[in-house]
Amino acid sequence: MREAWRDLSELPGEDLTTSALPEVAGWISIYEELASVLRSVISRANGSPDSADLRRNLAWIDDRLAVWRDRHAELAGVVIDPNDHTLTYGGKSLRLTPREAHLLDFLLRHPRRPFTSKQLATLAWQNSRLSDAQVRTYIMRLRSRLREVGLEQVITVVRNRGYGVTAPLVQEVARSSRAGRATFPNPHLRKYIFSTSAERPPAPRLPPAQLERHPACSDVAEEDR
Repeated sequence: MREAWRDLSELPGEDLTTSALPEVAGWISIYEELASVLRSVISRANGSPDSADLRRNLAWIDDRLAVWRDRHAELAGVVIDPNDHTLTYGGKSLRLTPREAHLLDFLLRHPRRPFTSKQLATLAWQNSRLSDAQVRTYIMRLRSRLREVGLEQVITVVRNRGYGVTAPLVQEVARSSRAGRATFPNPHLRKYIFSTSAERPPAPRLPPAQLERHPACSDVAEEDR
């Protein structure tokens, strides 16, 4: 049995070409559980003759987990290019206006935190002159446009509190989980990954005093072109 496990390249039923996110999330959960159990076994091995084999098996599991996490990133990752204001998700691209791109990027950088119209005008665009009605118009237009790539549910309305990203945990990434391999080649791109597990800890939230000027808002004083 040990030799069969050592020679295994993948578990029965694995298909890395799948485009079904629930299936990808399922394999991530399986390998996370396997890794957790094996680490517990290794901690009790205490240098036994089996320790080396167990660690090799754990390395294989970690590698498979990284592969599936990369696949999830390919399918579920939201990529925003601040240079040309292009959004890419699930293999589809959408050209946004500067204000739409800055608004979405800001909300994704501060998930699970609702913002009022006035806060968004000041924090996302550095333009306190925008009225609440104007901000609401931008929000509605952006949500409508996101429907084109299947992201119409990302921005939600929190009653009496404002607007925010309350979809499953979002995390910003610069590299994939596989050491030394970039998730995307352009260092200026920002990528956000929707979590595969509701049990993962929430992304850090910035208190109001620490919400600094959004780095992608140098031209927000201009009208959308």
